[in-house]
Amino acid sequence: MEFALAKEGYANYSAGDFGWEDRFFLVGHSDAATDMPYVLPGVADYWAGTSSTAGLRTHTFNIFFTLAECRGRDDWRLVFDFVDSHPVRPPLMRVVVNGRTFTSRLTAGGGDESLAGDYSKACHPQLELILDKNLIHSGHNQISITPVEGSWSILDCITLCSDNRVVLKSDYSNIYLTRVEAADYLIQNGESQPLLVGVEYLAGKPNLEVVLDGNSIFTKTIEHGSYLFEVPMPAVRTKRNSRYQIFADGELLQQGRIERRPLENIATPADYVDTHIGSAHSRWMLAPGPWMPFSMVKLSPDNQNSGWQAGYDPSFESVGTFSHIHEWTMAGLGTMPVCGELRTKVGDESALKPHDGYRSAIDKSSEECKLGYYKVHLTDYDILAELTSTTRCGFQRYTYPDGEKGRVMIDLAIPCEYPYILESCEINKVSSRRIEGVAQDPREYPPEMPTGGPRKCGFAAGAEYHRWNPHSMHKRSGPWLHCPGCSGLRAGYPAPDSRP
Repeated sequence: MEFALAKEGYANYSAGDFGWEDRFFLVGHSDAATDMPYVLPGVADYWAGTSSTAGLRTHTFNIFFTLAECRGRDDWRLVFDFVDSHPVRPPLMRVVVNGRTFTSRLTAGGGDESLAGDYSKACHPQLELILDKNLIHSGHNQISITPVEGSWSILDCITLCSDNRVVLKSDYSNIYLTRVEAADYLIQNGESQPLLVGVEYLAGKPNLEVVLDGNSIFTKTIEHGSYLFEVPMPAVRTKRNSRYQIFADGELLQQGRIERRPLENIATPADYVDTHIGSAHSRWMLAPGPWMPFSMVKLSPDNQNSGWQAGYDPSFESVGTFSHIHEWTMAGLGTMPVCGELRTKVGDESALKPHDGYRSAIDKSSEECKLGYYKVHLTDYDILAELTSTTRCGFQRYTYPDGEKGRVMIDLAIPCEYPYILESCEINKVSSRRIEGVAQDPREYPPEMPTGGPRKCGFAAGAEYHRWNPHSMHKRSGPWLHCPGCSGLRAGYPAPDSRP
Protein backbone atom coordinates (compact mmCIF):
# COMPACT_ATOMS: atom_id res chain seq x y z
CA MET A 1 0.00 0.00 0.00
CA GLU A 2 1.45 3.36 -1.01
CA PHE A 3 0.75 6.33 1.25
CA ALA A 4 0.21 9.90 0.10
CA LEU A 5 3.42 11.93 -0.40
CA ALA A 6 5.61 8.82 -0.02
CA LYS A 7 8.55 8.42 -0.03
CA GLU A 8 10.08 11.90 0.08
CA GLY A 9 7.27 14.41 -0.34
CA TYR A 10 7.13 15.55 3.28
CA ALA A 11 7.73 19.20 2.32
CA ASN A 12 4.38 19.19 0.46
CA TYR A 13 2.42 18.19 3.57
CA SER A 14 0.81 21.60 4.08
CA ALA A 15 0.18 22.06 0.37
CA GLY A 16 -1.72 18.76 0.45
CA ASP A 17 -4.04 20.23 3.09
CA PHE A 18 -3.32 17.42 5.55
CA GLY A 19 -3.50 17.56 9.33
CA TRP A 20 -6.64 19.62 9.85
CA GLU A 21 -9.13 18.58 12.52
CA ASP A 22 -12.00 18.19 10.05
CA ARG A 23 -10.14 15.94 7.59
CA PHE A 24 -10.52 12.18 7.96
CA PHE A 25 -9.73 8.77 6.52
CA LEU A 26 -12.85 6.60 6.20
CA VAL A 27 -12.02 2.89 6.33
CA GLY A 28 -13.61 1.14 3.36
CA HIS A 29 -13.99 4.35 1.37
CA SER A 30 -10.88 6.56 1.44
CA ASP A 31 -7.77 5.87 -0.67
CA ALA A 32 -4.47 5.65 1.24
CA ALA A 33 -2.59 6.93 -1.81
CA THR A 34 -4.38 10.28 -1.58
CA ASP A 35 -5.89 10.52 1.92
CA MET A 36 -3.28 8.99 4.27
CA PRO A 37 0.08 10.83 4.37
CA TYR A 38 3.14 8.73 5.10
CA VAL A 39 4.50 11.31 7.53
CA LEU A 40 2.89 12.87 10.59
CA PRO A 41 4.63 16.15 11.49
CA GLY A 42 5.11 17.38 15.02
CA VAL A 43 4.70 20.88 16.39
CA ALA A 44 8.47 21.41 16.04
CA ASP A 45 8.45 21.00 12.25
CA TYR A 46 8.55 24.36 10.47
CA TRP A 47 8.12 22.67 7.07
CA ALA A 48 4.58 21.70 8.15
CA GLY A 49 3.27 25.08 9.26
CA THR A 50 4.78 25.91 12.65
CA SER A 51 6.73 29.18 12.72
CA SER A 52 7.92 31.84 15.12
CA THR A 53 5.17 34.24 13.98
CA ALA A 54 2.33 31.82 13.13
CA GLY A 55 2.84 29.80 16.30
CA LEU A 56 2.56 26.08 16.93
CA ARG A 57 0.52 24.04 14.49
CA THR A 58 -0.66 20.66 15.63
CA HIS A 59 -1.54 17.98 13.06
CA THR A 60 -4.31 15.44 13.58
CA PHE A 61 -4.94 12.25 11.63
CA ASN A 62 -8.56 11.08 12.03
CA ILE A 63 -9.73 7.56 11.23
CA PHE A 64 -13.47 6.90 10.88
CA PHE A 65 -15.06 3.47 10.62
CA THR A 66 -18.49 1.94 11.14
CA LEU A 67 -19.16 -1.49 12.61
CA ALA A 68 -22.41 -2.98 11.40
CA GLU A 69 -22.08 -5.56 14.17
CA CYS A 70 -19.93 -5.76 17.31
CA ARG A 71 -20.35 -8.61 19.79
CA GLY A 72 -18.03 -10.01 22.41
CA ARG A 73 -16.44 -9.51 25.80
CA ASP A 74 -12.76 -9.18 24.90
CA ASP A 75 -10.67 -6.04 25.11
CA TRP A 76 -9.23 -4.45 21.99
CA ARG A 77 -5.59 -4.03 20.96
CA LEU A 78 -4.72 -0.89 18.97
CA VAL A 79 -1.21 -0.86 17.51
CA PHE A 80 0.53 1.93 15.62
CA ASP A 81 3.61 0.67 13.78
CA PHE A 82 6.01 3.37 12.61
CA VAL A 83 8.90 3.20 10.18
CA ASP A 84 10.88 5.83 12.07
CA SER A 85 10.72 9.00 14.16
CA HIS A 86 12.90 12.01 14.83
CA PRO A 87 16.25 10.92 16.36
CA VAL A 88 16.40 13.68 19.01
CA ARG A 89 12.82 14.93 19.47
CA PRO A 90 10.52 11.91 19.05
CA PRO A 91 6.89 12.97 19.27
CA LEU A 92 4.63 12.78 22.29
CA MET A 93 1.46 11.25 20.82
CA ARG A 94 -2.07 11.93 21.96
CA VAL A 95 -4.46 9.22 20.80
CA VAL A 96 -8.20 9.76 21.27
CA VAL A 97 -10.48 6.75 20.81
CA ASN A 98 -14.19 7.61 20.87
CA GLY A 99 -13.51 10.44 23.30
CA ARG A 100 -11.06 8.65 25.61
CA THR A 101 -7.53 10.05 25.61
CA PHE A 102 -4.22 8.15 25.78
CA THR A 103 -0.78 9.78 25.76
CA SER A 104 2.57 8.13 25.01
CA ARG A 105 5.95 9.14 23.64
CA LEU A 106 7.61 7.27 20.79
CA THR A 107 11.17 6.04 21.17
CA ALA A 108 13.85 7.98 19.31
CA GLY A 109 14.34 7.16 15.65
CA GLY A 110 17.39 6.59 13.47
CA GLY A 111 17.84 9.78 11.48
CA ASP A 112 16.44 12.42 9.16
CA GLU A 113 17.32 10.26 6.16
CA SER A 114 14.03 8.41 6.65
CA LEU A 115 12.08 11.54 5.67
CA ALA A 116 13.60 11.32 2.21
CA GLY A 117 12.94 7.60 1.78
CA ASP A 118 16.25 6.16 3.03
CA TYR A 119 15.23 3.71 5.75
CA SER A 120 18.66 2.18 6.35
CA LYS A 121 18.81 3.67 9.88
CA ALA A 122 15.10 3.34 10.68
CA CYS A 123 14.30 2.09 14.20
CA HIS A 124 10.63 1.04 13.69
CA PRO A 125 9.06 2.35 16.95
CA GLN A 126 5.68 1.04 18.03
CA LEU A 127 2.79 2.40 20.09
CA GLU A 128 0.39 -0.16 21.58
CA LEU A 129 -2.82 0.54 23.50
CA ILE A 130 -5.20 -1.85 25.24
CA LEU A 131 -8.79 -0.63 24.93
CA ASP A 132 -11.74 -1.59 27.09
CA LYS A 133 -14.15 -3.96 25.38
CA ASN A 134 -16.92 -1.34 25.45
CA LEU A 135 -14.85 1.49 23.97
CA ILE A 136 -15.30 0.16 20.42
CA HIS A 137 -18.96 -0.35 19.54
CA SER A 138 -21.51 -0.80 16.79
CA GLY A 139 -22.02 2.24 14.60
CA HIS A 140 -19.61 5.12 14.08
CA ASN A 141 -16.14 4.97 15.71
CA GLN A 142 -13.31 7.50 15.59
CA ILE A 143 -9.60 7.20 16.31
CA SER A 144 -7.48 10.39 16.24
CA ILE A 145 -3.71 10.65 16.64
CA THR A 146 -1.98 14.01 17.24
CA PRO A 147 1.69 14.72 18.01
CA VAL A 148 1.44 17.36 20.76
CA GLU A 149 5.17 17.74 21.39
CA GLY A 150 8.32 16.95 19.46
CA SER A 151 8.91 16.30 15.78
CA TRP A 152 7.93 13.96 12.93
CA SER A 153 7.12 10.25 12.66
CA ILE A 154 6.55 8.01 9.63
CA LEU A 155 3.57 5.66 9.63
CA ASP A 156 3.76 2.05 8.51
CA CYS A 157 0.60 0.32 9.72
CA ILE A 158 -2.33 0.84 12.10
CA THR A 159 -3.99 -2.32 13.47
CA LEU A 160 -7.10 -2.76 15.61
CA CYS A 161 -7.70 -6.34 16.66
CA SER A 162 -9.82 -8.42 19.03
CA ASP A 163 -11.45 -11.82 19.29
CA ASN A 164 -14.86 -10.13 19.30
CA ARG A 165 -17.27 -10.78 16.46
CA VAL A 166 -17.41 -7.68 14.24
CA VAL A 167 -18.73 -6.80 10.80
CA LEU A 168 -17.02 -3.78 9.20
CA LYS A 169 -19.21 -1.63 6.98
CA SER A 170 -17.51 -0.95 3.65
CA ASP A 171 -20.28 0.26 1.34
CA TYR A 172 -21.06 3.94 1.80
CA SER A 173 -23.36 6.33 0.01
CA ASN A 174 -22.41 9.95 -0.58
CA ILE A 175 -23.07 10.77 3.10
CA TYR A 176 -21.41 9.44 6.24
CA LEU A 177 -23.31 9.61 9.56
CA THR A 178 -21.31 10.36 12.70
CA ARG A 179 -24.03 11.07 15.25
CA VAL A 180 -27.74 10.57 15.87
CA GLU A 181 -29.12 11.48 19.31
CA ALA A 182 -31.83 13.53 20.96
CA ALA A 183 -30.72 16.89 22.35
CA ASP A 184 -31.27 17.79 26.01
CA TYR A 185 -32.67 21.23 25.17
CA LEU A 186 -35.51 22.84 23.22
CA ILE A 187 -35.48 25.24 20.26
CA GLN A 188 -38.06 27.37 18.41
CA ASN A 189 -39.37 29.00 21.60
CA GLY A 190 -39.76 25.63 23.26
CA GLU A 191 -41.85 24.08 20.50
CA SER A 192 -39.25 21.52 19.33
CA GLN A 193 -36.68 19.10 20.73
CA PRO A 194 -33.82 18.69 18.25
CA LEU A 195 -32.67 15.36 16.89
CA LEU A 196 -28.93 15.95 16.44
CA VAL A 197 -27.71 14.43 13.18
CA GLY A 198 -23.97 14.58 12.41
CA VAL A 199 -23.07 14.29 8.72
CA GLU A 200 -19.83 14.18 6.75
CA TYR A 201 -19.94 14.90 3.01
CA LEU A 202 -18.38 12.25 0.77
CA ALA A 203 -19.35 12.93 -2.85
CA GLY A 204 -21.96 14.28 -5.28
CA LYS A 205 -24.96 16.37 -4.19
CA PRO A 206 -26.83 13.96 -1.95
CA ASN A 207 -30.22 14.74 -0.46
CA LEU A 208 -30.55 13.99 3.26
CA GLU A 209 -33.98 13.09 4.62
CA VAL A 210 -35.05 12.38 8.22
CA VAL A 211 -38.28 10.50 8.92
CA LEU A 212 -39.86 10.37 12.39
CA ASP A 213 -42.66 7.92 13.14
CA GLY A 214 -43.37 7.61 9.42
CA ASN A 215 -43.43 11.38 8.73
CA SER A 216 -40.72 13.23 6.83
CA ILE A 217 -39.58 16.09 9.09
CA PHE A 218 -36.35 17.28 7.44
CA THR A 219 -34.66 17.41 4.01
CA LYS A 220 -31.40 19.03 2.99
CA THR A 221 -29.02 18.92 0.03
CA ILE A 222 -25.52 18.28 1.37
CA GLU A 223 -22.48 20.08 0.00
CA HIS A 224 -18.83 19.93 0.99
CA GLY A 225 -18.05 19.97 4.72
CA SER A 226 -19.08 18.70 8.12
CA TYR A 227 -22.55 19.27 9.54
CA LEU A 228 -24.46 18.91 12.78
CA PHE A 229 -28.13 19.40 12.03
CA GLU A 230 -30.78 20.20 14.62
CA VAL A 231 -33.72 18.30 13.17
CA PRO A 232 -36.82 19.67 14.94
CA MET A 233 -39.04 17.07 16.61
CA PRO A 234 -42.29 18.33 18.18
CA ALA A 235 -41.84 18.86 21.94
CA VAL A 236 -43.67 16.37 24.18
CA ARG A 237 -45.24 16.63 27.63
CA THR A 238 -44.62 13.00 28.58
CA LYS A 239 -41.87 10.53 27.71
CA ARG A 240 -42.27 8.96 24.31
CA ASN A 241 -40.22 6.53 22.21
CA SER A 242 -40.16 7.32 18.50
CA ARG A 243 -38.76 5.53 15.49
CA TYR A 244 -36.40 7.45 13.21
CA GLN A 245 -35.05 6.70 9.75
CA ILE A 246 -32.32 8.58 7.89
CA PHE A 247 -32.03 8.41 4.10
CA ALA A 248 -29.58 9.66 1.49
CA ASP A 249 -31.10 9.92 -1.99
CA GLY A 250 -33.76 7.45 -0.89
CA GLU A 251 -31.27 4.90 0.46
CA LEU A 252 -31.72 3.98 4.13
CA LEU A 253 -28.54 4.83 6.06
CA GLN A 254 -29.65 4.24 9.63
CA GLN A 255 -32.76 3.57 11.67
CA GLY A 256 -33.53 3.13 15.32
CA ARG A 257 -35.51 4.41 18.27
CA ILE A 258 -35.09 7.68 20.12
CA GLU A 259 -36.46 8.79 23.49
CA ARG A 260 -38.26 12.13 23.60
CA ARG A 261 -38.99 13.63 26.99
CA PRO A 262 -40.29 16.84 28.57
CA LEU A 263 -37.61 19.54 28.78
CA GLU A 264 -37.47 23.07 30.16
CA ASN A 265 -34.11 24.33 28.91
CA ILE A 266 -34.58 26.50 25.80
CA ALA A 267 -31.40 27.21 23.82
CA THR A 268 -30.42 30.82 23.14
CA PRO A 269 -27.86 32.13 20.62
CA ALA A 270 -25.31 32.38 23.45
CA ASP A 271 -25.48 28.60 23.99
CA TYR A 272 -23.96 28.00 20.55
CA VAL A 273 -20.81 30.02 21.24
CA ASP A 274 -17.54 28.12 21.81
CA THR A 275 -14.91 30.50 23.16
CA HIS A 276 -12.19 28.01 22.15
CA ILE A 277 -12.54 29.34 18.61
CA GLY A 278 -9.56 31.48 17.65
CA SER A 279 -7.41 30.42 20.61
CA ALA A 280 -5.14 27.98 18.71
CA HIS A 281 -1.69 29.36 17.73
CA SER A 282 -2.98 32.80 18.65
CA ARG A 283 -1.94 35.76 20.79
CA TRP A 284 -2.01 36.45 24.53
CA MET A 285 -5.22 38.47 24.29
CA LEU A 286 -7.17 35.63 22.60
CA ALA A 287 -8.31 33.04 25.15
CA PRO A 288 -11.40 31.03 26.16
CA GLY A 289 -11.97 32.86 29.44
CA PRO A 290 -15.41 34.08 30.54
CA TRP A 291 -14.71 37.81 30.26
CA MET A 292 -17.05 40.66 29.42
CA PRO A 293 -16.54 43.03 26.45
CA PHE A 294 -14.26 46.00 27.28
CA SER A 295 -13.84 44.74 30.83
CA MET A 296 -11.12 45.59 33.33
CA VAL A 297 -10.84 41.91 34.25
CA LYS A 298 -10.12 39.30 31.57
CA LEU A 299 -9.96 36.06 33.54
CA SER A 300 -8.79 32.95 31.67
CA PRO A 301 -6.63 29.81 31.99
CA ASP A 302 -3.00 30.00 30.84
CA ASN A 303 -1.07 26.89 29.82
CA GLN A 304 2.07 28.03 27.95
CA ASN A 305 5.52 29.25 28.90
CA SER A 306 6.59 32.89 28.60
CA GLY A 307 7.28 34.19 25.10
CA TRP A 308 5.61 35.10 21.85
CA GLN A 309 2.00 33.86 21.73
CA ALA A 310 2.06 32.81 25.39
CA GLY A 311 -1.22 32.30 27.16
CA TYR A 312 -3.66 29.57 26.12
CA ASP A 313 -3.50 27.01 23.33
CA PRO A 314 -6.01 24.12 23.18
CA SER A 315 -3.31 21.58 22.25
CA PHE A 316 -1.89 21.69 25.80
CA GLU A 317 -3.66 19.49 28.34
CA SER A 318 -2.70 21.41 31.46
CA VAL A 319 -3.37 24.68 33.28
CA GLY A 320 -0.54 26.70 34.81
CA THR A 321 -2.64 29.45 36.34
CA PHE A 322 -5.85 31.40 35.95
CA SER A 323 -4.78 34.98 35.32
CA HIS A 324 -6.87 38.14 35.38
CA ILE A 325 -5.33 40.39 32.71
CA HIS A 326 -5.20 39.41 29.02
CA GLU A 327 -4.55 42.55 27.02
CA TRP A 328 -1.91 43.62 24.53
CA THR A 329 1.40 43.83 26.46
CA MET A 330 -0.48 43.60 29.78
CA ALA A 331 -0.66 40.62 32.15
CA GLY A 332 -0.64 39.76 35.82
CA LEU A 333 -2.32 38.31 38.92
CA GLY A 334 -2.52 34.58 38.53
CA THR A 335 -4.51 32.35 40.88
CA MET A 336 -4.41 28.58 41.09
CA PRO A 337 -6.11 26.08 43.46
CA VAL A 338 -3.78 23.35 44.71
CA CYS A 339 -3.35 20.79 47.49
CA GLY A 340 -0.64 18.39 48.57
CA GLU A 341 3.06 19.23 48.26
CA LEU A 342 3.81 22.95 48.13
CA ARG A 343 5.37 24.29 44.92
CA THR A 344 5.93 27.99 44.29
CA LYS A 345 6.39 28.29 40.54
CA VAL A 346 3.97 27.71 37.67
CA GLY A 347 6.06 25.00 36.02
CA ASP A 348 6.90 24.10 32.44
CA GLU A 349 4.31 23.65 29.69
CA SER A 350 5.79 20.33 28.58
CA ALA A 351 3.88 17.19 29.52
CA LEU A 352 7.30 15.52 29.68
CA LYS A 353 8.10 17.59 32.78
CA PRO A 354 5.29 16.72 35.20
CA HIS A 355 5.30 18.20 38.71
CA ASP A 356 7.81 20.87 37.65
CA GLY A 357 5.62 23.43 39.45
CA TYR A 358 2.10 23.85 40.74
CA ARG A 359 0.72 23.47 37.19
CA SER A 360 -1.87 20.70 36.84
CA ALA A 361 -2.82 18.34 34.06
CA ILE A 362 -6.49 18.56 33.07
CA ASP A 363 -9.20 16.24 31.86
CA LYS A 364 -9.76 17.76 28.43
CA SER A 365 -13.21 16.20 28.17
CA SER A 366 -14.29 18.13 31.29
CA GLU A 367 -13.39 21.52 29.81
CA GLU A 368 -16.37 23.80 29.13
CA CYS A 369 -15.85 27.11 27.33
CA LYS A 370 -19.14 29.00 27.26
CA LEU A 371 -20.00 32.66 27.21
CA GLY A 372 -19.55 33.84 30.76
CA TYR A 373 -18.47 30.46 32.17
CA TYR A 374 -15.38 28.24 32.14
CA LYS A 375 -14.96 24.88 33.87
CA VAL A 376 -12.23 22.25 34.00
CA HIS A 377 -11.14 19.34 36.20
CA LEU A 378 -7.55 19.69 37.48
CA THR A 379 -6.57 16.03 37.58
CA ASP A 380 -3.29 16.37 39.52
CA TYR A 381 -5.24 17.74 42.49
CA ASP A 382 -8.72 16.33 41.79
CA ILE A 383 -10.04 19.91 41.97
CA LEU A 384 -12.95 21.25 39.94
CA ALA A 385 -12.30 24.87 38.89
CA GLU A 386 -15.11 27.14 37.71
CA LEU A 387 -14.71 30.74 36.50
CA THR A 388 -16.96 33.67 35.65
CA SER A 389 -16.56 37.44 35.76
CA THR A 390 -18.13 40.87 35.60
CA THR A 391 -16.62 43.93 33.94
CA ARG A 392 -14.56 44.69 37.07
CA CYS A 393 -14.21 41.44 39.00
CA GLY A 394 -13.44 37.77 38.47
CA PHE A 395 -15.25 35.05 40.41
CA GLN A 396 -13.74 31.59 40.90
CA ARG A 397 -15.16 28.52 42.61
CA TYR A 398 -12.88 25.63 43.50
CA THR A 399 -14.18 22.27 44.75
CA TYR A 400 -11.41 20.42 46.63
CA PRO A 401 -11.26 16.67 47.33
CA ASP A 402 -12.34 15.40 50.74
CA GLY A 403 -9.72 15.37 53.46
CA GLU A 404 -7.13 17.53 51.66
CA LYS A 405 -5.74 20.83 52.93
CA GLY A 406 -6.42 23.26 50.12
CA ARG A 407 -4.44 26.27 48.96
CA VAL A 408 -4.92 29.08 46.48
CA MET A 409 -1.67 30.27 44.90
CA ILE A 410 -1.78 34.00 44.15
CA ASP A 411 1.10 34.72 41.77
CA LEU A 412 2.13 38.24 40.76
CA ALA A 413 4.87 37.11 38.34
CA ILE A 414 3.33 34.77 35.77
CA PRO A 415 4.41 33.56 32.31
CA CYS A 416 3.10 35.90 29.61
CA GLU A 417 3.75 37.18 26.10
CA TYR A 418 5.61 40.42 26.95
CA PRO A 419 7.96 40.29 29.96
CA TYR A 420 7.49 42.59 32.90
CA ILE A 421 9.41 43.35 36.07
CA LEU A 422 7.76 43.02 39.46
CA GLU A 423 9.40 46.15 40.84
CA SER A 424 7.49 46.45 44.10
CA CYS A 425 4.24 45.46 45.71
CA GLU A 426 2.21 46.26 48.79
CA ILE A 427 -0.09 43.61 50.24
CA ASN A 428 -2.38 44.11 53.21
CA LYS A 429 -4.38 41.50 55.07
CA VAL A 430 -7.74 43.16 55.66
CA SER A 431 -9.33 40.07 57.24
CA SER A 432 -9.16 36.28 57.07
CA ARG A 433 -11.33 36.56 53.96
CA ARG A 434 -9.82 39.58 52.23
CA ILE A 435 -6.47 40.93 51.08
CA GLU A 436 -5.70 44.12 49.18
CA GLY A 437 -2.57 45.46 47.56
CA VAL A 438 -0.78 47.38 44.81
CA ALA A 439 1.85 46.05 42.42
CA GLN A 440 4.27 48.06 40.28
CA ASP A 441 5.33 45.94 37.31
CA PRO A 442 6.77 48.03 34.44
CA ARG A 443 6.98 46.50 30.95
CA GLU A 444 10.09 46.37 28.84
CA TYR A 445 7.88 47.02 25.79
CA PRO A 446 6.22 49.35 25.23
CA PRO A 447 7.63 51.49 28.06
CA GLU A 448 4.67 53.90 28.01
CA MET A 449 2.18 51.21 29.08
CA PRO A 450 0.69 51.38 32.62
CA THR A 451 2.93 49.85 35.27
CA GLY A 452 0.46 48.26 37.64
CA GLY A 453 -2.45 49.02 39.90
CA PRO A 454 -4.52 47.87 42.85
CA ARG A 455 -5.49 44.23 43.36
CA LYS A 456 -8.14 42.92 45.73
CA CYS A 457 -8.96 39.31 46.56
CA GLY A 458 -11.84 37.97 48.62
CA PHE A 459 -12.39 34.42 49.88
CA ALA A 460 -15.57 32.52 50.73
CA ALA A 461 -13.93 31.09 53.84
CA GLY A 462 -11.24 32.24 56.25
CA ALA A 463 -7.64 31.44 55.31
CA GLU A 464 -4.05 31.63 56.53
CA TYR A 465 -1.75 33.65 54.29
CA HIS A 466 1.91 33.04 53.46
CA ARG A 467 4.14 34.80 50.93
CA TRP A 468 7.03 33.57 48.82
CA ASN A 469 9.81 34.90 46.64
CA PRO A 470 12.11 33.07 44.26
CA HIS A 471 14.76 32.42 46.92
CA SER A 472 13.04 31.96 50.27
CA MET A 473 9.74 31.43 52.03
CA HIS A 474 8.30 33.83 54.59
CA LYS A 475 5.36 33.67 56.94
CA ARG A 476 3.96 36.89 58.39
CA SER A 477 0.82 37.39 60.44
CA GLY A 478 0.38 41.11 59.81
CA PRO A 479 0.31 43.36 56.74
CA TRP A 480 3.12 43.14 54.17
CA LEU A 481 4.44 46.46 52.88
CA HIS A 482 6.83 47.31 50.02
CA CYS A 483 8.27 43.84 49.42
CA PRO A 484 10.29 43.98 46.16
CA GLY A 485 11.39 40.37 46.54
CA CYS A 486 7.88 39.04 47.00
CA SER A 487 6.39 37.33 43.93
CA GLY A 488 3.40 35.53 45.33
CA LEU A 489 1.02 34.67 48.11
CA ARG A 490 -0.73 31.47 49.14
CA ALA A 491 -3.97 31.20 51.04
CA GLY A 492 -4.27 28.01 53.06
CA TYR A 493 -7.46 26.21 54.12
CA PRO A 494 -8.06 23.39 56.61
CA ALA A 495 -9.30 20.04 55.41
CA PRO A 496 -13.04 19.67 56.14
CA ASP A 497 -15.13 17.14 54.30
CA SER A 498 -15.97 18.15 50.72
CA ARG A 499 -15.97 21.93 50.53
CA PRO A 500 -16.36 24.26 47.57
